Amino acid sequence: MKYIIYDLETTGLDHTKDQPIEIGIIKIDDITKEIEEYDIFIKPQQPISDEIKNLTGLTNEMLDEKGVDINLAMPALFKVMGIRNDGYDEDVKIIGHNILGFDNLFLNRYAKELRYQLPKSDHYFDTAGEFRAMLLGEERHIGETDHDFHKRILSIFAKGVRYNLTAACKHYGIDMPDAAHRANHDCRYTLRVFEKQKNLILVPGDPFAKNSGGEGQSGFNF
Repeated sequence: MKYIIYDLETTGLDHTKDQPIEIGIIKIDDITKEIEEYDIFIKPQQPISDEIKNLTGLTNEMLDEKGVDINLAMPALFKVMGIRNDGYDEDVKIIGHNILGFDNLFLNRYAKELRYQLPKSDHYFDTAGEFRAMLLGEERHIGETDHDFHKRILSIFAKGVRYNLTAACKHYGIDMPDAAHRANHDCRYTLRVFEKQKNLILVPGDPFAKNSGGEGQSGFNF
């Protein structure tokens, strides 16, 4: 099994109009124990807003200097995920925090535009859905897949229930030494949340520490 954790930082919340400006990816091969980590900056079509600058710590200068075109970045993401124009790898689990409510909407858009074939729903695991189910005391229905369970949970109206990545890390006792809302950092935190939820250790120790200073195109030569 290959576990793929991904996260997008974007210019806004509208997946039909906004675009990714950073892609974080961690890929773990459960057989070989090989770990791949990627951080991709993307040039936006318009300067990013002050709100996005403050949220992510990204700047127009950073994206102009290190960013690549969206039509290079998304195929790179699809390649790591094992997603192709003619199909996809079956032995993958795609993981993210609130990907069903956010990131996957962008993923679906660009897959359609670039004609990539996304995996079926049972290949996705949303750590936000799993965490929110625990907070709400909701149980999985018999035969309900991870995707369908998490999608149902994320659609439940529950005022004041905080299930963001920071809240999940606090609940599971996961340290957050680097700022949230950077795609590469959020992938690392989501990995640890997933490990806690599934009682797994996919990545022993802290191999990411040596790469903590890398940002923008780490792992790819565009």
